[in-house]
Amino acid sequence: MKRLILPVLLISGFTLSAQNLEEAKRLTLNEQFEASSSSFRKLVEKEPAKGDNWFYYGENLLKSENQDSAKILYSQGASNEAANPLNYIGLGKIAKLEGRQDEASQLFAKALQIGNNKNVEVLLRVAEAHILIDKKDIPQAFTLLQTAQKLQPRNPEAQLLQGDAFLESNDGSSAVKFYEEAHRLDPKSPAALLRLGQLWVRARNYQGKDGAKGALEYYQEAVALSPDFAPAYHELGDLYAMAKRYPDAQTNYTKYLELSKGNIASRKRYASVLFLMADYPGALREIEKITAVDTSYNVLNRLAAYSYFETKNFEAGLKSIEKFFLKQPESKILPTDYAYYGKLLSATGQDSLAILKITQAIAADTSVYDLYSDLGTLYAKQKRHPEAVAAYQKKVGAGKAVTNDYFRMGQSYYALKEFGKADTAFTMITDAQPKLVTGYVWRARSNSNLDPDSKLGLARPFYEQIVVLAEADTISSVKYQKDLLEAYRYLGAYFYFAKDYPNSTIFWEKVLAILPNDEPANKALEEIKK
Repeated sequence: MKRLILPVLLISGFTLSAQNLEEAKRLTLNEQFEASSSSFRKLVEKEPAKGDNWFYYGENLLKSENQDSAKILYSQGASNEAANPLNYIGLGKIAKLEGRQDEASQLFAKALQIGNNKNVEVLLRVAEAHILIDKKDIPQAFTLLQTAQKLQPRNPEAQLLQGDAFLESNDGSSAVKFYEEAHRLDPKSPAALLRLGQLWVRARNYQGKDGAKGALEYYQEAVALSPDFAPAYHELGDLYAMAKRYPDAQTNYTKYLELSKGNIASRKRYASVLFLMADYPGALREIEKITAVDTSYNVLNRLAAYSYFETKNFEAGLKSIEKFFLKQPESKILPTDYAYYGKLLSATGQDSLAILKITQAIAADTSVYDLYSDLGTLYAKQKRHPEAVAAYQKKVGAGKAVTNDYFRMGQSYYALKEFGKADTAFTMITDAQPKLVTGYVWRARSNSNLDPDSKLGLARPFYEQIVVLAEADTISSVKYQKDLLEAYRYLGAYFYFAKDYPNSTIFWEKVLAILPNDEPANKALEEIKK
């Protein structure tokens, strides 16, 4: 009897250990990263020589964007159990993420060799790295996955990853087949349904019709199958936010946070989503909650800076962006980081530095044409009008200019006394918005300078149009008073020198109706009466 007790204890202990590992992995899948880390800590303390524990612990941290700590865990796992291939895969992933491709390939090859190219988990994990991490090697991933499928034809994860590989190859039809087969093999798992939803989002089939499913229906099916599957709620939140159904988005994000236990990585993603939803105060509140317990996420300084700019708290935004740049490696700075830095500098009166940052943003991404508008405005503020015009012309040349760009460019041409070019720019405004008084004001001024003695009357039709539009807008009559006075005076003088005294009288009297003591108007009327 005693001989049976020890084997039974060993078997039950092994089963319990395996169950604990699977539960910790399940927590990672459900994006409960902190709870998963707690479970893994207990596992590595209890079984420090078991490499699987270290590897999946590292995977949990890598998925929660804690790359440096994941690297430490993979290294410890490889050291504690050198014959376990998994941690070499982890180290290979780190090498790949850090741009050391040759080293990554050597580590993957070592893991495959230890597994004798017959360890399905090793084959799957190396294939996954080739699919998910730049620089991707999709042909090699297919080779590994086909080997894994021969060894375990009914392995659902092999089907899922083949679907991922086909999706990376822009073969959505084949991807669908593999995802559907994965779900057939494991109908209780929501993973394949989630993938199908993500595929249809990518294909812009957000909601099904005529009996066919779209992304929404697959996500809803995943939730119905597994109500505690947090990632499905996150995807639903993204989908509703995209459709501007913000109350529904908020409901699903809240559920996501509840299920993922509000871990830091989840809250960080939620703060990003709030920013994308233009809920900038909400994003700042979420950032404040996170940084109260953990200040290590530099990306939150970026997000705070962006949100402070959008809420016009420019001083706070500048402090956040400066903090972000101090900590961020140059290789990981985004064009938008330079852009927001420049905008915050401009908003706090530091235009010269703002120009440098906006220029850096443009150099990093020349396709963000709105930055040329920002740059032109900054140059114009410094009266550097040739540079301002050049900036606006970049946007015009790309066919991306809007009315305000032509207006600002016209003003810079006007300041340079290039009145013909100014008039051409202002013409774009009057053509696009024929009821906008401002466009005619600047066309009138430009043409007045092209005809300084008014002999040709070049400015006359534009001043007359100002009168027509401004007098018709009785609600905004006070707003246009300055423009009307300018028009009345020009037309009064024009008709006076043309010896059309009745019309001249009309316009000078309009001036006096606004300014009874206006000296030029009174003097002109006296001359007319003689």
